[in-house]
Amino acid sequence: MTTNDGRLRDTCALVTGAARGIGAATAELFHAHGATVYLGDVDDELGESVAAKIGARAHYRHLDVTDESQWTRVTTDMADRGHSVRVLVNSAGAASKASIMQTSLADLRRMIDLNLVGTFLGLQAAGDAMTTGGSVVNLSSLRGVLATAELGAYGASKFGVRALTRVAALEFAESNIRVNAVCPGSIETAITAGADFADDDMDAYVKSIPLQRRGLPLEVAKAILFLACEDSSYITGSDLMIDGGTSAGARTPKRPQPTLDNPLATKQVPR
Repeated sequence: MTTNDGRLRDTCALVTGAARGIGAATAELFHAHGATVYLGDVDDELGESVAAKIGARAHYRHLDVTDESQWTRVTTDMADRGHSVRVLVNSAGAASKASIMQTSLADLRRMIDLNLVGTFLGLQAAGDAMTTGGSVVNLSSLRGVLATAELGAYGASKFGVRALTRVAALEFAESNIRVNAVCPGSIETAITAGADFADDDMDAYVKSIPLQRRGLPLEVAKAILFLACEDSSYITGSDLMIDGGTSAGARTPKRPQPTLDNPLATKQVPR
């Protein structure tokens, strides 16, 4: 990706979950707009590879977002190198799909730890490190706005991210730290390619999305860039939906029209 308009020039950003998906796309876009980017993840081999591919101002650091000491180690290392965090993107997380009755306590705690506790610790790290202000963007989800069957643990964690985002926006405002959340809908990442989602009728789901397609990681990254830079300087405590219109409401499906191949597909006349 070539250098763009420099909206993040002289800015240092930390992006978690940056070895793949939305996190990787965000790190690359930030770098293209002039930022020095630290990529945090637990997949060291992939994270190092992604950072090397992005460019000279991209640096990988091992970061388990559920471990408070690792947040301290990474942010201290950045500061020692003259790269204090100005932008934090809490992108690390995971998803699982099961009914409430089929969800184990261990699975619930895993979702809460990765998606909610990781965000909480990131907010604390940002509150300590952003001594002259900054921007935090948290990754919630469409499923943190609209409840969905079989996504109880995931949805609970992402609803919680939105709550933390708003509370942090109120508490951090006096320090000139803005805190916002993005809520992606169905995005083409490795998460929904997992075994938990193998039985989903993706074609039918895509037809229910007003824009009739799934989103791309770069499309989410562009929204995160907007919230990270000064273009959004008067926005804090907000949720930005990136869902192809799904949360706007529902459309009534139309009956199929008769064709030569299907002459029986006719409209029913109300009696």
